[in-house]
Amino acid sequence: SSCNSIRDDTSTASPDPVRTQHKHPITMAAQLASSAVMAPVARRVAQARRQAPSSRNPRATVCMSQGYDSVQARREAESLRVDSRTKQIHSLAELDAAFTLAGDKLIMLAIESEEECVMSDDVWDRNNVAGTENNKEQCRQLSASLARIAREADNVVFLRVEVLESGETRQIAKELNITKFPTYQYWKNDDLMWQHVGAGAGVAAELSEGVLYYGGQGAAGLNVKDYVTEINSRNDLGNFIESCAAPTGPLPGFDAGMDVPCDKQLAIVDIGVDKDAPHGCLHIFPAVLSLARNTQGFTRWARMAIDKNAETADIAREFGVDTVPSFVFLADGKVVDRYSGSDRVELMNHVLAFQKANGIRLPERGAKRRMSTAEAKEIARAARDRAKAEGRRTGW
Repeated sequence: SSCNSIRDDTSTASPDPVRTQHKHPITMAAQLASSAVMAPVARRVAQARRQAPSSRNPRATVCMSQGYDSVQARREAESLRVDSRTKQIHSLAELDAAFTLAGDKLIMLAIESEEECVMSDDVWDRNNVAGTENNKEQCRQLSASLARIAREADNVVFLRVEVLESGETRQIAKELNITKFPTYQYWKNDDLMWQHVGAGAGVAAELSEGVLYYGGQGAAGLNVKDYVTEINSRNDLGNFIESCAAPTGPLPGFDAGMDVPCDKQLAIVDIGVDKDAPHGCLHIFPAVLSLARNTQGFTRWARMAIDKNAETADIAREFGVDTVPSFVFLADGKVVDRYSGSDRVELMNHVLAFQKANGIRLPERGAKRRMSTAEAKEIARAARDRAKAEGRRTGW
């Protein structure tokens, strides 16, 4: 299933296959589907043990050999910058200090081991599974991917514990009830929000989605709150429903802007959970953000966590929501559509269906003007001359 039934424990669900092919006119919306000692130690440790529900930010090794080109030099500089953003934790006292200094920021805690590495679906077998070279290579690849997350999400605190066979870092893992490595935990305001265990295919994308979902930050400093409203009360919901998106000018590459009457605008509420959110909630959120950014003037988007407080739980019940993620579509203050699931294409289809039913024209991407054949030949000639001067062959 692509969504989870709402239960008292808001337990997680297995990932669902997501369709990636679709046949729609190449409009702005149609491109979006493809377009992220504790204080107190005892309380966090007890919570981690109760909540068994996911970077590997390595210590950068900079080789100073003379043969590196500019790309390698750039990568080394990036690795140093990532390393400076990742706090290496060696003791419970350092962990407590890092949590205290993080304040209300999202904390991504990576508990890793150079000696042990399991895949997401592995059965724990330290001798036959965790130490295999294939597993270690998977963990190394995950490290490279997660380094980019640390580089781009500057409003998220990244902590790394490298667990050795003996020593205090092993005690940290024991206190957190962690026996498999790597394990990744997301903490916010002293609450364990989400946890993932193991490396393997798709893990880096899942962890990146977690940073977007819980941390509210994407690449290049993108702030989720600039495009998606947070609903934490009935008053928030009322203000969101009554609001009206202002007309927008044309986006680069599109032929027009958006100017839709308020009663024809679509207001969408993404309803999920904070604690132990199922994979579907995290997976679909990048599509929510992409739609929110690229359909401004026609749609308004909000998100609400059922388990945020009593009011949000009541609102979800009144909307008839019993699975997450669920989406409630409103127009002119009335519910006009619903969707439960994590299929990004299906979510987009619900938006397009309302658009077509109400005769709203979405901007289309303008036709790209190609250069003339004469201009192309001149560029090819220049490329051949440059290659000849450099003493190399070229396909031009």
